[in-house]
Amino acid sequence: MIIIFKRGTLIVSLLLCLCMFYLYWQGDLGFSSVSKPKNNQVTSQQLTTSPKNNETSTTVKFGNNNTKSLNQDTFIFDVFGDSKILPGKENWRGNMVLKKAIAQINRDNPALVFYLGDGVDKGGPQSNLVEFRNYLSNLRTAWYPVIGNHELVRGGDPTGQDKNGEINFQKVFADKLLLAGRSYYSFDHNGSHFIVLDTAWQGSTGSNGNKLAPGSAQWNWLVQDLTRAHSRCNHIFIFGHEPPVSPFRAGGPDTISNLPIGYGSSWQNPRAAMEFIKLVEKYHVDAVFSGHIHLYNRLNINGIPYFITAGAGANLYAPPWQGGYYHYLRCYIKGDSVSYEVVKLEQ
Repeated sequence: MIIIFKRGTLIVSLLLCLCMFYLYWQGDLGFSSVSKPKNNQVTSQQLTTSPKNNETSTTVKFGNNNTKSLNQDTFIFDVFGDSKILPGKENWRGNMVLKKAIAQINRDNPALVFYLGDGVDKGGPQSNLVEFRNYLSNLRTAWYPVIGNHELVRGGDPTGQDKNGEINFQKVFADKLLLAGRSYYSFDHNGSHFIVLDTAWQGSTGSNGNKLAPGSAQWNWLVQDLTRAHSRCNHIFIFGHEPPVSPFRAGGPDTISNLPIGYGSSWQNPRAAMEFIKLVEKYHVDAVFSGHIHLYNRLNINGIPYFITAGAGANLYAPPWQGGYYHYLRCYIKGDSVSYEVVKLEQ
């Protein structure tokens, strides 16, 4: 009887297992199965991030390199700047590196591209900016310009006799500037908010109404814009030319003041730079991108990355092991996560 009971128990157990397997196969037990990704579908294994500071230099593949097939909140944007091209000089280093960077960025197929200023060595005559724009027009996606301090040089009128080139910049890029008569603007894309600032005047001496500082028109606009974006967007990114935070101290490359946090700044007014840092932290900005200092650098201030990516052709300020190499920055958004990749350009 004992043997029969054990055999009977075994038979019953086998029958129960078969029933459970059948229900699992039909999906009636509430278990979810992992389906094979379709062509061009992103999987968690394909989108990789570095475990160190969320930054990587490895290649990340999105299906067949077609971002149009990605989920709505998954996309790439690229950032570069500082070429200082010379009109009509196709063999000039700045012209050649800019052309190479654009070709590589087109292979990324990003959703957006930002150019951080100093595309030209001099902003006047106006034809200089027109030629620079012709380069950017080769980008096969939406692109957005940032005004740099070299766009101000000799750019006050079409003949290039004045130093204030902001008017020329606004004329040449009028269709890109979303606020009429302003070199700063913002917009949303797939749940992320992008803010382009006019920081080209930050290093100039004396009082200037165009400077970004508490109480200025641009500052008041920025606070209002951040307030609105913070309540509706998953991510916020800020772009400007002259960096509020520099890896050098005053007297170093394009660094003219010192901050109480141990770094320097390209801004003439360190108090304005510190107030800006507080603003960035208050509204949980994901990252701040600047150019101006010709190298690659990343500083984390209270957990927020401040990038300097100014390697699109202008003369480099440091050896390669200190970020002195031609490059651009590739940025990945996937839902709540953000990662960054430095892409070096062969010299």
